[in-house]
Amino acid sequence: MIKIHGFEHVSWAAGDLEPAQKVLGLFGIEPTGYEEIHDQDVTSTYFAGPGGVRFEVIRPLGADSHLHKFLASRGAGLHHVCFQVENLEEACEEVRRNGGEIVGHVFSDSRGRHAFVHPRSTGGVLIGMIELHPEFRPGKEKSE
Repeated sequence: MIKIHGFEHVSWAAGDLEPAQKVLGLFGIEPTGYEEIHDQDVTSTYFAGPGGVRFEVIRPLGADSHLHKFLASRGAGLHHVCFQVENLEEACEEVRRNGGEIVGHVFSDSRGRHAFVHPRSTGGVLIGMIELHPEFRPGKEKSE
């Protein structure tokens, strides 16, 4: 079993930030930061709200971003759900041991190291896993 610390965030793919930001704002979910993730060719605007709710809105960064294809075929909306895992390597190995497939490669951003479980291994949902950097781990005070 993969050891998780909880639910990390929901990722919303969009071509434009404004509509997503407006909807999230209706629920008291406000922007907390912005980052360009060049390894994934996306921008990420982070949001947080009441009860520990976390979202990110990802948008294509460059002309070759994989999100262009995603948005063209599916439109804006749910991209993935992400869990905080204790150990990313062990989590990836557990997915593989159980017949699942990791899509892409492990990458890092300002919050931690990430990997994705392919939707064909989950019944259609892209699942992200993040091993948070030490300053963001449970029990630590985070600064954004």
